Amino acid sequence: MAPRSSEVVPQSSLGMKPFKHRNKHPQSGELWLEDKKLLDGAEGLWRVHDKIYDLNAFIRKHPGGPSWLQVTKGTDITEAFESHHISTGPEELLQKFYVRDAKTKRNSPFTFEENGFYRTLKKNVREALKDIPKQPIGTSAFFTDVSCIATFLFAVLAITYENYLLAIIAGCFLAFTSIASHNYIHKKDNFRMYYMNLSLMDYREWRVTHALSHHLYTNTINDLEITAFEPIVPFLPTEKSSKTKILSCLYVPLLMASVFHLCLIFRVRGYIIDKEIRKNIKLEDFILFLLPLTMYVLGGQSLLRTLIFWNIIIVVGSFHFFVVGFTAAHHHPDIFHDGDATRGDKIDWGIGQLDAVVDRVEITGSHWLVLTTFGDHCLHHMFPTLDHGALDYIYPIFRKTMKEFNVNMRFSTELTLMKGMFRQLVRSEPNPNPPDLFKTLD
Repeated sequence: MAPRSSEVVPQSSLGMKPFKHRNKHPQSGELWLEDKKLLDGAEGLWRVHDKIYDLNAFIRKHPGGPSWLQVTKGTDITEAFESHHISTGPEELLQKFYVRDAKTKRNSPFTFEENGFYRTLKKNVREALKDIPKQPIGTSAFFTDVSCIATFLFAVLAITYENYLLAIIAGCFLAFTSIASHNYIHKKDNFRMYYMNLSLMDYREWRVTHALSHHLYTNTINDLEITAFEPIVPFLPTEKSSKTKILSCLYVPLLMASVFHLCLIFRVRGYIIDKEIRKNIKLEDFILFLLPLTMYVLGGQSLLRTLIFWNIIIVVGSFHFFVVGFTAAHHHPDIFHDGDATRGDKIDWGIGQLDAVVDRVEITGSHWLVLTTFGDHCLHHMFPTLDHGALDYIYPIFRKTMKEFNVNMRFSTELTLMKGMFRQLVRSEPNPNPPDLFKTLD
């Protein structure tokens, strides 16, 4: 991969300071957290808004508490705390651990005013959650498990009969399983989050790169799902040469097909060079070998032939996963990317999410599609810990609150967002105006 250039990093139109190692390759969740500590002014503890809290005692007393809490020590967890907790209990409990006021300004421009859009939405949703049935949550679990079982079934059939079509189907179900397991990455530790390891991705890494970085600082200069693919995938509106524009459009399909393998390479590299990673290897890390092992044991073919078919499944799964991931919600010239004009120095976090997310008309309304194609994406960003099956029940409240604040969520088509992704890759000029939330994407 070509070395990163400092020119890749634009000046944030949100006023955010870039992370120290933003241009270092490869990017990782661990490095991102270390860089975040340097800018967040958390003084080695935890920062929420402009106050410092010592949560060590809480962690010792509640070892099964929020999984992201321990790894975020030394950082500003404002966005994570606000979006992960809908009830008022955690905020009341937090006050017991207050230490002092922070000494520095937050590196994030996002606000959570009591009467602002996001907190009003959260208050309205809080009341509605009491009436949401449990059945949709069970349906999500059923669909996720069926996708996992289908992956193994078609993978074994593919190697048994040496059938490439069956291998492609297995790869598609591997992508479905990985995307569905994303529903569980945001929750407390559970066995379905381990399904992601079947695709060679590390669920622990995803909890940082996706849940703590991308979800909270969407499409900003410090969004790891932006920075991790630079300079091959230059999603931010920076100056780009004609060569870069052409090559990026050619690179993207190849990258989509290879990311699962790259994840394996980076994991193996970590095991080799990092003693701490080796010491923290857990049983679930070996899940990535479960699919090829099952294929070998039940398929009746040679080890070499099994590995060939397994790699075909991995390539198909990776391509499927990232075609969906890159085109699901975030990349189109009319969607905010850092460098574009903003709404001001301080932006309600919920409205910032509306600026950076678009949903697809073909997906909303189908529980299966929502779960397996990153659907209901805007509401998912607002409330990441809610099961995807519950999101459909809070749309009326979402629409009512948006109307109250004169904002809107935008819908588009899969084809429009597919074309929009490539248009975004070649876009060099920042948008001079903030996103028009009532404009139809074309």
